[in-house]
Amino acid sequence: MSKFGKKFTCWSCATKFYDMNKPNAKCPKCGADPADDPKKDLPVAAPANYGDDYADEAEPEVPEDNGDEEEIEDDLADDGGADDDY
Repeated sequence: MSKFGKKFTCWSCATKFYDMNKPNAKCPKCGADPADDPKKDLPVAAPANYGDDYADEAEPEVPEDNGDEEEIEDDLADDGGADDDY
């Protein structure tokens, strides 16, 4: 707890304020009592787990290299490439 007391957010006007260590906190802007908050007894939703849906999926298999890349590279080297046209 800070030297200003407990921090509140007004349920009525959304003003943030401290209770200044007083027993009865009231919003300085609208006068609402934090104890009258209609949502105070509702359960808080669990935080979202972004990205966990994809962690369970299997990764796609990558085919093994069978040496075709070397043949393609050799063919390009034999043709002279696109630079010969200029």
